Amino acid sequence: MTESNKAVFLSYASQDAEAAARICAALRAAAIEVWFDQSELRGGDAWDYRIRQQVRDCALFIPIISAHTQARLEGYFRLEWGLAEQRTEMIARSKAFIVPVCVDGTRDSGADVPDSFLKVQWTRLSDGETPARFCDRIKMLLGDPVVTANAIDPVAPAPRASPARSRRRWRTVAVVTVLAVVGIALTYFLADRLRFTKASNTPAVAGNRIAAQTLAAPLPDERSIAVLPFVNLSADPAQAFFSDGVAEEILNLLANVPGLRVISRTSSFSFRGQQLDLQTIAHRLGVSYVVEGSVQAAGGRVQVTAQLIDVASDAHLWSQSYERKLDDVFAIQGDVAGQIARSLKIAMGTDEAATLGRRPTRDIEAWQLFLKAREQMLGRQSVEDLHGALAEVDASLERDPAFARAHSLRATLLAALVSWEGGKRSGVVEAASADDRRWDAALQAAAHALQLDPRLGEPYAVRALHALAKNDFAEAEHNFKDALLRAPGNADAHNWHSMFLLSAGYLAKGLAEAQRAAALDPLSPIIAMESAFAAMICNRLDVVDAYSARAKEVGWNGMEPTAIRGGAAMMRGDLERAEELYLAAMPGNATQIRMSFAAIRHHKVDAATRAMLATLVPYGPPGAGRFPVEAQLRDVDAMMATLYGTVAADSLLAPDGSGGPVRASESYGNANVVGVLAEDWWMPQATVMRRDPRFVRFVRDIGLVKFWRANGWPDLCGPAGEVVVCK
Repeated sequence: MTESNKAVFLSYASQDAEAAARICAALRAAAIEVWFDQSELRGGDAWDYRIRQQVRDCALFIPIISAHTQARLEGYFRLEWGLAEQRTEMIARSKAFIVPVCVDGTRDSGADVPDSFLKVQWTRLSDGETPARFCDRIKMLLGDPVVTANAIDPVAPAPRASPARSRRRWRTVAVVTVLAVVGIALTYFLADRLRFTKASNTPAVAGNRIAAQTLAAPLPDERSIAVLPFVNLSADPAQAFFSDGVAEEILNLLANVPGLRVISRTSSFSFRGQQLDLQTIAHRLGVSYVVEGSVQAAGGRVQVTAQLIDVASDAHLWSQSYERKLDDVFAIQGDVAGQIARSLKIAMGTDEAATLGRRPTRDIEAWQLFLKAREQMLGRQSVEDLHGALAEVDASLERDPAFARAHSLRATLLAALVSWEGGKRSGVVEAASADDRRWDAALQAAAHALQLDPRLGEPYAVRALHALAKNDFAEAEHNFKDALLRAPGNADAHNWHSMFLLSAGYLAKGLAEAQRAAALDPLSPIIAMESAFAAMICNRLDVVDAYSARAKEVGWNGMEPTAIRGGAAMMRGDLERAEELYLAAMPGNATQIRMSFAAIRHHKVDAATRAMLATLVPYGPPGAGRFPVEAQLRDVDAMMATLYGTVAADSLLAPDGSGGPVRASESYGNANVVGVLAEDWWMPQATVMRRDPRFVRFVRDIGLVKFWRANGWPDLCGPAGEVVVCK
């Protein structure tokens, strides 16, 4: 037996022995000591004592969770889990100990596991297949040096969070993003008064510096791949949408192959038009393999050439040219994805293999209209672009009413239009009515898409957005989980889910989701900015500046990254630097920023400052929002007034839990696109507010306590007898 500070205890149900053995073998191959009992007949005092001693002495406890553990209400593994749960009470929150691993599709929501297992993000190792990155992460948690370029490991679970530090993005809406789950980044949901710049909503274009050198790309693993945009060889340059569509479909098909990490379109396509070698591209994306090719369509026929390249050796592992009728493009795409998976020796099940060869539509013109709509959606810069995309997708559906993915895209576009046009009409009642009609149409399109193809994930994202806009947290989380179950490799879905988890108080899980998104789409400006924000909330100040720099270098032209760095400076106690950064980010708010910082420094709010704060939005950085100033001053009365001011009083839940969902107050914006959750509640400066009984009453009144009881307690709140306490 090795020293206990280097040993890992593997706990499993007997039905999961094979998966556990695979995990054990991978860890031991990486020179990690594993305590892995394989006794066929467990029992006896000596054996029981040894197991208890190992759980007490191990450095890390890895419970293997599955449908088998869910089904078994009794078992020795549950005793092991209980012992590990007890030990967490004696371990500092900053030290990782529980590393849950799920070997199938079992959800963490509602899982029959100890509470401590739900406070960290689960690692999913299908059937126990264990990548090298997981072993590297375990070594790091054990304190062993690991040669890695990755500052934040996207595979490993996040450690239990220390008290999170938070700065809410300035906005009058809590729902800031609609994110597609099947390869389409939708749009950011923004307030009318404080809408981000248009450039912030679009991917980086050729000519931008591609990768921030201050934050390393994910460490390449043997099953990581990027699909670059295929070259358009057609005589008509306008046919570029079709060649992009071929490449993106291959990317999407590969993303459904278990065990393969596929970089998202935003990052992969950001190299278009740049004269960079494959080694540089692969390094910046953190992948071992690259797919490139070309498309030429003419006269009802299409020629596609594709090749798979091992970047390290510069070897062409597979290449193929196809020349077929245009409507055979679906079969070509499926064949390319299948050949790549087989070349990488990735086994596919029957369902995955069937998906690769599936035709999304029988009408090639409907498909081309769909591709045009999707391309216009991705390149949107105005509400007119969204209307144009909607017209294209409607034309596609006229040709093929049974085209499930076109219905799904229609749902997405309608949901996006609620934000882009919501609140602009005259009169609150008229705006709400129009938005309700558009939501109804979006939900009908989503339902129709799922009726035609239940395997789609994007419609669940639309449903989740609608539920969260209506402050129905349980319905939102249910749909997020369904979306991610169908598209676990989609960066946008993880990014969106991260924001929801953080605002609901699940800080460690929210940060882990942000890390996954950043690894899957390392060159996305939006995801880099959101990752910086998530790191700041969770007090990971060591990487806030790096993510902020990456966001700016890959194309985010808004002021948010600079303001986030200002929030990090405030957390470090450097008010001078924080004020300097906020002034640089929002020069138009200079008077409000200076007045806010003067109040913070002097711990006093004069009448003029109080009047100024009343004109600001509830949440945001000093100078744009009032809550952080109230929190810095520890003014609990003012903070609680801000919280209750965002909610319609007549919509609050009754003490018995009846009523709801809550609505946002009219003064907080258009209630159809405004949620009431805010990350600001979890900032350390708000500790005095969270400890006040009025805060617990508020989160109960908006239905959040009810949600916690059903989905697990957040990092900073929990039950104490018959009551709930926060810290």
